[in-house]
Parts: sequence; C-alpha cells; structure tokens
Amino acid sequence: MLNKKIPRYRAIAEELMQAIAGEKYPVGTQLPAESELCEQLQASRHTIREALRILEERGLISRRQGSGSAVIALNPPARLRQIVDNIEDLLQYGSASRLLLLKAREIPVDTSQALLLGCAEGTRCIELTGLRRERGESGRPFALSQVLFPPQSTLRREILLKRETALATMLESLDASNLGRIEQTFDAVALDAATASHLQTRKGAPSLRAQRAYYDRQGALILVAISWHRADLFRISTVLRHESS
Repeated sequence: MLNKKIPRYRAIAEELMQAIAGEKYPVGTQLPAESELCEQLQASRHTIREALRILEERGLISRRQGSGSAVIALNPPARLRQIVDNIEDLLQYGSASRLLLLKAREIPVDTSQALLLGCAEGTRCIELTGLRRERGESGRPFALSQVLFPPQSTLRREILLKRETALATMLESLDASNLGRIEQTFDAVALDAATASHLQTRKGAPSLRAQRAYYDRQGALILVAISWHRADLFRISTVLRHESS
C-alpha cells in the first residue's frame, strides 16, 4: 500500500523499486509504458514521470524517448562521492578505493599527448593504465585511468616500466609534500567499447572524464592523469569558500 505521508511520486518510486528488487521486472526487461502505469497506479502522467526520474537517478532504469524505461539494475548502485576542497582532499581519493595496474609501457606520444606533456610529438614517454575499484573483495570498477609521464631519467624509466614498482613510484611522486599545484578539467563523454568493457558497462554509456596535471613545488610537470569515471557510480563535490584576507 502506498504511504500517504510522503509525496505520491516518491511512494510510487518506492513501490516500483521494490518490484524491481523482487525481479517482477528483471534486468533487461521494460517497465510498463507511462500510460499503463498511470492506469495501474491511478496517478497522473506527471506523477509517474517524477517517479521514473527517481528510478533513473538511482541507476535502476534507463529511459529513452520512444523506447520506454529499461531495467538496468535490481538495486541502486553505491556511489563513490569525492569531496574536494584542497590538494589533500584530492589525494584522499585513493583511500576510498584501490587501483589495479593493468599496463605499463613506453609509447611515442601523439600530438595531443605531446601538448599535455610539453614535449615533441613522437617522444617516447611512459604510460600507465590502471583500473580503480571500490574497496572490498567484490569492489566494482568505476574508473579507468591513463597516466602519462614526461621524459624520465634512465633509472626512473626502468622503475616505472616494472609492474611491481610502477604504482609505488607514481604514488610517491604525488605525495602532498612534493606537490605545488594540480590543474584539472572535467567533461562528459560517451565511453568507447574498450573503456566500457573495462568498466563493465555498455559502449556509449555516459562518463565523467577528468584530466589532471600534477606539478611539483618548483613548477615542473610530474605527470598527467586522464580518468574515465562511470557516471552511475561516481560524483565529485566541491566546496567554495571566500579567500581569507
């Protein structure tokens, strides 16, 4: 029975979530059309649309005009929320998740990579590829990261190309005491097939792409990291304050 103490659209959303969790509507199936839900639940089209909006925000359904509402999960996914106010906050990102190194290699950088690293196109630079997961044994992957280093010394190059030492070396270079500033930009992109496969989602799914350039206290570039985050599992919050006088 619907709870009359809460807005009707929220009560309907709760009822639909319970139906989905109970697999009345299994993953891959469609919810009834809006007109059917209006009739079944004795609610207006506006109320039904608000209820469906909640289900979509919870990551349970995918809605497309003309295609209805497809069930994509039985339970709302946990979201990793990153609250950022300063460099130290950003570096705490790692404590809430774990990073798995997939690949360490040397590549000739293309034009866009060369611009990021401040070197000539074709320069051979170190690239690390890592998959970031939620903490826990069954932690789901929520971000794929490409880390690019400017040209390195021979010794450091050898260390970064070894899987057993690459991550520790990278994290050591990003210690807060060594960092002077971080420049970051964000944009929304659709995932390509390879990235979507790593993140266990579909090609074309929405993602938040974060590009960060890390500089030391002398202003020298340490590395550039580009990460693709699953939009349904990750969000970033920022805190804005007045500058102190």
